[in-house]
Amino acid sequence: MSKSARLPAPAAPYAFDFSGAALHAAWKQLHLGDLEPWPDAQRAATLLALPAQPHADAASLAAALQDAWRAYHIGEFESAQAQGMALGVAGASVAVKAGCAHARHMLGDAAARRQYAKDLIPVAATLREILPGEANSHYRLACALHLHLQNMSPNARLDNAQLQMQHAALQNALQLAPRHAEAQLALGAFHATLVGRMGAIAAKMSCGANATAAEHHLETARRLMPANPLAWLETGNALLALSGMRRGAAVTEAFERAAKLTPHDAAAALDATWARMQLL
Repeated sequence: MSKSARLPAPAAPYAFDFSGAALHAAWKQLHLGDLEPWPDAQRAATLLALPAQPHADAASLAAALQDAWRAYHIGEFESAQAQGMALGVAGASVAVKAGCAHARHMLGDAAARRQYAKDLIPVAATLREILPGEANSHYRLACALHLHLQNMSPNARLDNAQLQMQHAALQNALQLAPRHAEAQLALGAFHATLVGRMGAIAAKMSCGANATAAEHHLETARRLMPANPLAWLETGNALLALSGMRRGAAVTEAFERAAKLTPHDAAAALDATWARMQLL
């Protein structure tokens, strides 16, 4: 983050209420980007078989998962993370997503965000190990790894093994769910970040990263979730990285599109706010 390290909580005019049945009613729109399954009793019954599960029945686990996701969508990221962590592997998806959101939006120091990422990576890695057949198991790991990458010093030496792990996680997510818009977006951002940091030749040698692939994945993500501010915000950030941080018309247009969209939850509201700040 370049203009402000910490964003304000999404207050008026956005007041998000996902109490009761409202969360289920909004779920498809809220999770259009990551295709997270609705945590009902049927889903919870599957998760009950996972190791170290504190709940004894599907109904109570489903209710606990819904509460954790409800906290995430209204912007209580730390609470959502804690609630997810208390559920073991069954709650790792919401815990990692909430933790990444908290670090991105609420932590003002790159070192703090980097440490947050280090704490989230093993949680996500365990989720991937235990539920390797689910796209979000791989995607959450990639998100935690990218949070660490984004907050490294510009002069820091990149860990090639970690880059390979992040790239593989995104590829695996998309192999399992090609229409996973957030994974498409993250893969585009990954390519752009490496090209911007390492240069075109070194980026291609490292993970095959290149500007053409970045633009392809970004475009796919925007097509899959055109009304999500995140798609346009990350497009703007990626185009900045690809252009050597030079602000062009395409970058401005992406931030403008993100800023004008109506957010569906607190995280999207923060993304739209951040986009507006880039236009100041």
